[in-house]
Amino acid sequence: MLDLTIDMGNYNTIVTFRDGHDQVHGLLQGVARAVQEFPGSLFIPSLVYLGEDGVLLGEEVLSKGLYEDEACFRDLRDHVLHPSPVARNVRGLRYTHKKAAATFLSQLMQRLYRELGEGMNVVFLFPNQGGDLFRECLRYTDLHGARSVSLVDEDTAAALGYGVNLFTDDLLMVFDFGFSSARVRVLQFHWMGREAYTPPVLRASASLPLGTADLKLKILRELHKEDGDEPMPAFYWKKFSLHDTDTENLSHEKFRELLEREGLAAQVQRTIDQALDEAALGGVDRNRVSKVLLLGGGTRIPLVRRILEENFGDRVCGDLPELAAGRGGILFLSDTAVDDMVRDTYCLQVRDPITGEYQYPVIVERYTRCPTRAPTARCVVNTFYDGQYELHLNVFRAVQGAADGGGAQEILFGDDGKISFVAAGEGEQYEPAMASPLAIPVNPPGRIGERRFLLEFGVDNRKRLVVTVKDLREESVLWEENPLIDLR
Repeated sequence: MLDLTIDMGNYNTIVTFRDGHDQVHGLLQGVARAVQEFPGSLFIPSLVYLGEDGVLLGEEVLSKGLYEDEACFRDLRDHVLHPSPVARNVRGLRYTHKKAAATFLSQLMQRLYRELGEGMNVVFLFPNQGGDLFRECLRYTDLHGARSVSLVDEDTAAALGYGVNLFTDDLLMVFDFGFSSARVRVLQFHWMGREAYTPPVLRASASLPLGTADLKLKILRELHKEDGDEPMPAFYWKKFSLHDTDTENLSHEKFRELLEREGLAAQVQRTIDQALDEAALGGVDRNRVSKVLLLGGGTRIPLVRRILEENFGDRVCGDLPELAAGRGGILFLSDTAVDDMVRDTYCLQVRDPITGEYQYPVIVERYTRCPTRAPTARCVVNTFYDGQYELHLNVFRAVQGAADGGGAQEILFGDDGKISFVAAGEGEQYEPAMASPLAIPVNPPGRIGERRFLLEFGVDNRKRLVVTVKDLREESVLWEENPLIDLR
């Protein structure tokens, strides 16, 4: 079973594989291109040709000179996200761009399945805005060979791909400088891991209408200004790199002068300021933005990088602007350690001194983000008899759900040193999480019915259950964040 991510853009559709080069080598020849700088990924021009004799994709369309043909559909991502379907007549039949995009993805899946010869776990990336429209397109896509399909927003995927800890760095900015425009998004994440995944909340956004396609067109005109009225290549951006430039025809100095004439630096700064001002109106402090994630090849332009680094310094993450989202999709699918959360519910085992029945009050809920900034549970512990010199704590793991926790809880200890408590869900099943109970010394010894200890539980940055024990009689701290067990 293979794991892969599909990120459909206007310019390229990028397919990223978990195991990298070995899976990509020789795959989709004539359709995709393997880029040497990005092993483990395939770049497929987002083009589909609906011909009488069959469907052509990507490089097939370009090699046959069909880019300008009426049966060739491009800019698929933008059209999918348009609420009103745009259609054209192709040999007497009406085709919408959304239908063309679904055909593109269906054909891509079919060819991957045929060449790979085994099932696939597929992650489709969708934009933070317009995700419903993208999901609607997938309803009409024939997902050949897919054993499982996951949909993840591109911003969450990019954050995972850049290795951001979304539990602690939960307010991010995304600077997305792609084919058609530059977009700035300020996002609030409420990351609970794959099993409780929800897209981030958009706190602010701003757009720069000048995209890399427009810049490249102007650069191309600069390169061909001596050619008069001769037509320029239709798919000119295929071999042109903004951040590298064509050193034979356009020097870096001329490139810089062109960008200055276009006012790119001022436009980038204005867009950043607009997004941050909008966020401030919603109560978001710009200094709380912990990371700035770069997406799209346009972010490799040195001028753009300089403006971002002047604003945010080392908070800028931009070494993989083309591939971060694809790699993050793989991490999401695998649910690896970057998905740092508590997977199970943990409880204390306590025994009612009257009925003798065990109860299991929750001390750490499932999906708790770690490290925790406040106690996950507070428990007031009573000693049960005069002269009690030791208390025992025993932690269990809930196997099927757990009772709801919260608030200060009254706990009693019986003469056998076991914790006693009355509150738990019915029909729960639990398994021991500790090799043996933890003994808490009571010194001086306890009195009957005395409110003696306050226990505060939490999870540290190593994903361990920790407990702080406060002696209420002595007004002292016996233990502070003492590690108990490693949590799942």
